[in-house]
Amino acid sequence: MAAGARGAHDAGAQRVADGLATYLDAADGSGGQARQVRYRVEAACTAQGLLASLVRSKPVVARAFVAGALARGGAALRRQDALAPGDVVTLALAPAPADARHARAGRAAGGRGGRGPRVLYRDPFLMAVDKPAGILVHADGTGARTLTDDVAALLAREGVPAVPQAVQRLDVDTTGVVLFSLAPEFQPALDALVASHDMRKRYLAVVEGSFPAGVLRLDAPLGRDRHDARRMRVSPRGKPALTLVTVLARRGGRSLLLLELGTGRRHQIRVHLAHAGHPIVGDALYGRAAGPAGGLMLHAVREELAHPATGEALRLEAGWPARFGKFFSSLDYDAGARC
Repeated sequence: MAAGARGAHDAGAQRVADGLATYLDAADGSGGQARQVRYRVEAACTAQGLLASLVRSKPVVARAFVAGALARGGAALRRQDALAPGDVVTLALAPAPADARHARAGRAAGGRGGRGPRVLYRDPFLMAVDKPAGILVHADGTGARTLTDDVAALLAREGVPAVPQAVQRLDVDTTGVVLFSLAPEFQPALDALVASHDMRKRYLAVVEGSFPAGVLRLDAPLGRDRHDARRMRVSPRGKPALTLVTVLARRGGRSLLLLELGTGRRHQIRVHLAHAGHPIVGDALYGRAAGPAGGLMLHAVREELAHPATGEALRLEAGWPARFGKFFSSLDYDAGARC
């Protein structure tokens, strides 16, 4: 397990880089330690072949060899150097520029106080946090504080020399799991994982009305609304979209749903549910003009993925959102969804 890691993961060494190596350990650079990751070679290959399979990016490979970042026994490796099974190699992870770290942390310091977002998982490569409602994940050009700023401030307080990059986004009023890259060397591999939809993403939603029983497949294509730039809409000429819906409970004229994304279109869940006649409670854009206190009842509850740097199977879970308690109980989720 990586130094400083938190969260659910499968223990045991995992092969990575298309089976060429096994992850050993890593350090995040806090406390003055070297920021690096170590692997044991499992199959004969070249240094370039190993690194290319690890990071999935030609520019990252090129920069690493220029910097002498991949080493064996303390000696920098060249592209065509041969590696044999049993060799232990170290990849030095580049520390983020201090000015970039301080800029992010400074923006967060200008916002509200507190300890920052709840950390669901962290290692030298990745970090997952539980996003609260009412904050953007990425900057929108207004200079407003973002979740990314808050994560940067948390890392700065702990002395971790990394600039977080969010690899996914949630709408400002949606809560739950947001994943950040902490090591630019592995961000291309993480971006490819997100784009391939090999990452399982599940949401909880409270919707208006009694949703049909069973597992329902919502697959209407989605496109931009030509009359309102804020909105998406179902369109025959839109992009393919897939949302799987499972009903967990019904009560008081509303339904608690577990949703799994097969694609990641903008506002996908909100549009699909509204189109099905069951808009999300509190969705002023696609449902009623005003919902009950508590905002949009949509929560990114869980993500499952294979770690791009270590090969571990990660399960990142934000848990039951307290704001859903005015409609349903956490037992409704526990009984039907924790599997």
